[in-house]
Amino acid sequence: MRTHGSTRPDLGDARVVIIGVGGLGSPAAMALADAGVGTIGLVDPDRVEPSNLHRQPLYGEADVGRLKVEAAAAHLRSRHPRLGIEATAIRFEASSAALLADFDLVVDCTDSVAAKFDVNDAAVAAGIPLCHAGAIGWQAQLLSILPGTTACYRCLFEEPPPADEVPSCQEGGVLGPAVVLAGSLQAAEAVRLLTGMSPLFADRLLVIDTRSGAWRRIAVTRRPGCPACGSLHQHPITQRSIAR
Repeated sequence: MRTHGSTRPDLGDARVVIIGVGGLGSPAAMALADAGVGTIGLVDPDRVEPSNLHRQPLYGEADVGRLKVEAAAAHLRSRHPRLGIEATAIRFEASSAALLADFDLVVDCTDSVAAKFDVNDAAVAAGIPLCHAGAIGWQAQLLSILPGTTACYRCLFEEPPPADEVPSCQEGGVLGPAVVLAGSLQAAEAVRLLTGMSPLFADRLLVIDTRSGAWRRIAVTRRPGCPACGSLHQHPITQRSIAR
């Protein structure tokens, strides 16, 4: 990403991929497009359902039944005709890592723990900065990951729990304002990283409880034996530069 002059960054050259275009991804995509990011990748296999409409602001009743990536792309282009959009209607898995190759930053808006491990591992292996968020019920959490520099998602949680122990946000329910808040904060953090500012949530997990109004930051330390990033701290790789 280039800058014109010494003070104004040009987000128009930035390429950001959003994995999951639901409750988190919808506000994140809208905010990044409004901020001037030039190209946004959208990755999601699902179709719009009536139950999505109260918490996923990219969609309306006319979109029910459409692929989310197609409906989201149409809405974003209507607001920003020059926005580049690369829509991929698949579920991100470990085998999908190649999708990240041409992007400067990854925004993880998936709704399952297993997917979050896959996104983390792929971004870390590729040396691409990652903005993570998750939400369930009244709570949301955020963490920024700079491969080879900060702790990653596996440093914090190590291994995915059994699939039947942790419900997805769709299964467990989620408060609409909680995911919109978290997705908006993800977008703000992404813009900070893209413009060379220090991240707010690197090595610090932000936990928000919208029921009590509590915001907590929990220190996260790099784990030497982390299978995703442990070797990077022993033999640092060159993290992909966001500035082009």
